[in-house]
Amino acid sequence: MKKPIILTALLYSTALAWEPADAPNRNDQRLVASVIIGEAGGESRQGREAVYEVIWQRVSQAESNYRSVILKGKQFSCLNGVSPNRLILKSIKHQHFREVMRMIKLPPLTVHTVPSGMKQINRNRSDHYFAYKKV
Repeated sequence: MKKPIILTALLYSTALAWEPADAPNRNDQRLVASVIIGEAGGESRQGREAVYEVIWQRVSQAESNYRSVILKGKQFSCLNGVSPNRLILKSIKHQHFREVMRMIKLPPLTVHTVPSGMKQINRNRSDHYFAYKKV
């Protein structure tokens, strides 16, 4: 069953002409984790994973790095009027920060090998999201 899923994901990325991005590098991990906490800190793990997938998808499609995608204007409301360093300092104290830091060590799509015993993060390959509570 894994082979068709991997093949489908590989064909999907090839057809749309983008290469899947790697997980965030060490310098960007705290910023990515802080944005996930800022956007979905009160949500379930599934909600935090979905925000990570949105960030990852945008990085993959833009063939860019995490920092430039996250800091692009008006992309994430948690950065509106807040400096990235201030967001990081605020997020480090959040109860789920360590869990998110562990989560972002791997990219979320199945094209990549996930070590045995670790859950694959594979939702719907979305590049946008919204909060039902605010709509």
